[in-house]
Amino acid sequence: MRTVFIVLMILLALAVAAVAMINQEIVMVNYIFGQVELPLIAVILGSALAGVLIMVLFYIYRSIHNYVKSGSERALKKELQQRIKYLESENKKLEEEVARLQKERDIAAEKARKELEDEKNKLEEELNKQRKEREEAAAREQAELEAEKEKLEEELRKQQQEQSSSEEQDDPEGSPKKGFWDFLKRK
Repeated sequence: MRTVFIVLMILLALAVAAVAMINQEIVMVNYIFGQVELPLIAVILGSALAGVLIMVLFYIYRSIHNYVKSGSERALKKELQQRIKYLESENKKLEEEVARLQKERDIAAEKARKELEDEKNKLEEELNKQRKEREEAAAREQAELEAEKEKLEEELRKQQQEQSSSEEQDDPEGSPKKGFWDFLKRK
């Protein structure tokens, strides 16, 4: 693109030079401070050189303006790059913090799970102990009741034996017992 521009500029300069060479007459040029007679070639070439000079000055101004603008853009770019580096380091720190907190949470969860498991085991042991104690107490009570039952049965047998022996002493002949209708059978 730049090469095409340079070639067009050279062709334009040659065209202006050719037109200037053809026009050799002397002309009157009026300007602010007076007038002057100059050959037409000088007027044409002077106008072309003035246009080139104005364009060169405009190009210099534009270059300086772009340099200043690019300087501020470079400063902004540098500041943004520093900001990016800072944010990346902050992001890395936060990721490490998240990883650390997640690890702590996992450790705390494992500890809590273990504590709950231990508490569950303790409660199960306590429950089994109480169940065993109740079973032992029930067995003891059952044994005591059995022993008391045997004791009462033994006393009952003794009383029955005593009663039967006392009845035998009251009725030494072994007379039969009298029933309800026996009073009718008198001898």
